[in-house]
Amino acid sequence: MTSRTPLFVAALALAALPALASDDCDAPVERWQSREAVQQMAASQGWTVQRLKIDDGCYELHATDAQGRSLKAKVDPETLQIIKIKQRKERRRDQRRDHEERGDAGAQAPAASPSTPDAPAVAPIFTPGATPRARIE
Repeated sequence: MTSRTPLFVAALALAALPALASDDCDAPVERWQSREAVQQMAASQGWTVQRLKIDDGCYELHATDAQGRSLKAKVDPETLQIIKIKQRKERRRDQRRDHEERGDAGAQAPAASPSTPDAPAVAPIFTPGATPRARIE
């Protein structure tokens, strides 16, 4: 063995450590704290909980903080320690709805212009029940 082999093995072992780390919870269900306890912990943080569910053996909650920012937190069900927390981005669906409520023109689809009798009829691209055809040139 060369003198570099142990160093190489140590580097590989250190590189594998993050793969072993996990944000899953493995506490037995009988040691879990109640959902009400999670709600109280969130309230003590100044959060308003919109959704509380179980994911990967942990409590996962979607909430808003005191400043109104959306967040997602993963909480250990036994100790109620926050394992992971991240700020949630506003969903496109919510943004679209907000734009429509305010009447922003950019968020709404343009209205179809009424067809005039002089306009040429456009054949549909697909006809229901028709056999697909292709032409290679």
